[in-house]
Amino acid sequence: MASIDQPTSHREELGLIVDLADQQFAIVAVLVTIGAPVVAYLSGIASLMFYVHVALGAFWFGLDFFFKFVLGPALDAAPEDAAGSVNHHLIPKIVAVAEPLSVGVIGSGIGLAFMLGYWANPSIWLWGALVIGVLMLINGFGPLHLVTTRMVVELNKEDPDGERLDALFGQAMQWGLLQTVLMLAIIVMMVGLRGLL
Repeated sequence: MASIDQPTSHREELGLIVDLADQQFAIVAVLVTIGAPVVAYLSGIASLMFYVHVALGAFWFGLDFFFKFVLGPALDAAPEDAAGSVNHHLIPKIVAVAEPLSVGVIGSGIGLAFMLGYWANPSIWLWGALVIGVLMLINGFGPLHLVTTRMVVELNKEDPDGERLDALFGQAMQWGLLQTVLMLAIIVMMVGLRGLL
């Protein structure tokens, strides 16, 4: 499976992820997921920012649920060689999309709250959403990032260690489930922010 030399530093691991995801794919992912909120914010049009935030949030939420509750179990039931081959190509692309997507969703939420004047008199719901958003970024760029990076490196080896991959996948699922709980919690905060609770 290996096609790229094994990395010796985290910077090289990130380079491996970008190479395996395809550099153009990674660039487009960053430009869309971070560029769209920046353009919407700079436009000054709150409704545009709202739709960008909702669209990116729905994409992130859908990606999260699809991967954990549909694709993950399907790959777990698939033959090891097939699952390994799919994961070798899929996980770098997921990382290349999910990490900038998280920044785009949370950043657009903060920008939208500013555009709607919520920061003039912040409610408990706004503070709750901000704290949860920060926790999501810490989880996503901390333990979840490190585990998925280790999975990519292991999958890129000439002879990946199946037991190590199973352990890493289990860790990724645990940190990913925390992310899912935080996603659900931030939705509650946004509903409260809109005065619907």
